[in-house]
Amino acid sequence: MMVFMVGMLAFAIDLGYICTVDAQLDRAVDAAAIAGAGALIEGTAAAQDRAVEYLVRNPVGGTIMMQDESQLEALKAEFLARYGEDLDVTWGHWDSDTRTMEVSDQLPSALTVSLTYSNMPLFFGKMLGTDSYNVTSQATAIYQPRDIMLVLDFSASMNDDSELTAISTVGQETVEASLYQMWLDLDSPTYGNMSFTPEWVTIPGNSLSFDVTWKLTEVDVSAAQNMQQVRLYFDNGSTQSFNISSKSGTWKGTGSKSGRRIDKVRVKIGGQYETVDFYNNSHVRRGLELDGVDYPSQGDLDDYIEYARSSSSSMPWYDSAVYSAGYRGKFGFLTLVNHWNKNKPAYDQTPILWKVSAQPVTAVKNAVDVFMDYIRLVDVDDRVGLSVYNSSSGMGELESELTLDLDFVSDAARHRQAGHYHDYTNIAAGMQKAREEFEANGRVGARKMMVLMTDGNANWTPYGYNTNAARNNVYDEAELCAELKIPIVTISLGAGADVALMEDVAEITAGLHFNI
Repeated sequence: MMVFMVGMLAFAIDLGYICTVDAQLDRAVDAAAIAGAGALIEGTAAAQDRAVEYLVRNPVGGTIMMQDESQLEALKAEFLARYGEDLDVTWGHWDSDTRTMEVSDQLPSALTVSLTYSNMPLFFGKMLGTDSYNVTSQATAIYQPRDIMLVLDFSASMNDDSELTAISTVGQETVEASLYQMWLDLDSPTYGNMSFTPEWVTIPGNSLSFDVTWKLTEVDVSAAQNMQQVRLYFDNGSTQSFNISSKSGTWKGTGSKSGRRIDKVRVKIGGQYETVDFYNNSHVRRGLELDGVDYPSQGDLDDYIEYARSSSSSMPWYDSAVYSAGYRGKFGFLTLVNHWNKNKPAYDQTPILWKVSAQPVTAVKNAVDVFMDYIRLVDVDDRVGLSVYNSSSGMGELESELTLDLDFVSDAARHRQAGHYHDYTNIAAGMQKAREEFEANGRVGARKMMVLMTDGNANWTPYGYNTNAARNNVYDEAELCAELKIPIVTISLGAGADVALMEDVAEITAGLHFNI
């Protein structure tokens, strides 16, 4: 009986030891598989070395114990000498349907570690006829971080939804609300006496005491004393005089001059004359109190005055949308911001426009921020880069190499504006910059993906404006990306985008297309 009890005790001790060693080996192999898979982006040799490192760091049964980091390389060599024949590290791709790994050297994303400890000693096994045992463990880990290139459209059309020309599609209230928000984004600046909503300009006399408000085809004149005469000068060179004795009134052309635009008015007070010229910018600046005002855009405020005042295509900065909206000849920040959007969108023209919430460019910037938040949440060492089109030369511009610094990429996108470098749309050049960044700096084991956003149509090539050639260049770039197994997720923004082209690019590269 005593012999039986001693035997059972020996068996229990050895069984506990076996279970402990088995758990230790499972832990070590799991850690090695995870660490090795995480290093696949550095190559298979690095992945195998990392797996061995974590087997050393997780000793089994008191085999090889590391005291400090300086021993690591020596202990890895010792481990391989002792257990190398029983260690198997393979890599490839995990098949979720068959739940097996397909061994492959082509951009592997999974790694399997299998290890057997042979002839592990038992404490009391000899009493039961055996003095050693074998223990085996296997683990597979999947880990494939991504290298992602964002390819964004910063052509001048990326603020079109916030221009007066968009009234016909989205409505005047929507466009004006967008322009108002842009003014707020700039901290509601004040230039002279201009308000946000455009108003008629009132110009004071220079030598005589009177004010005249210009309303294109009529004028309001008020004076400190009775006026003797008001003479109107019309756009066709004709004139009409009104002899009066009053301090104020409204005058416009009558008879054959009815409805004609008034270009100048001459006022007679106390036998003296003074003329106000509505097409003399210095007179208009005096009325708007703009002399000495700092102007943040290329050129000066005379450009804006001419823009708001122009009534035909023969005049500088003519914009029919200003007339359609009811603001021709009126002055205010609504049309000033619209002038910047339409005529001076580039950073070297109006560098403050990156701050404003123009559409659809702001929707793109916000989408980038949301995307970066998702990347941070997943936290698998994804790298992101940024390519934009067009550059100042009409090609693509690499704004950020592939990087783990997601804030840098978000910030770079946020500080770009519609038409930042160039007005036109060379989609292929933006794709080319992204592809070349993959080829130059892409990680060996990382999954590569391109995200392409545009609101318009390809229209620019290295040789200038050519819609057919620009479109064909996009197809050529898509084929090159397909050869490199780089899928492209294409996003069409708004009704103006070439949806068919974006769908084709996604199909050619085995990507996806979204029409927003």
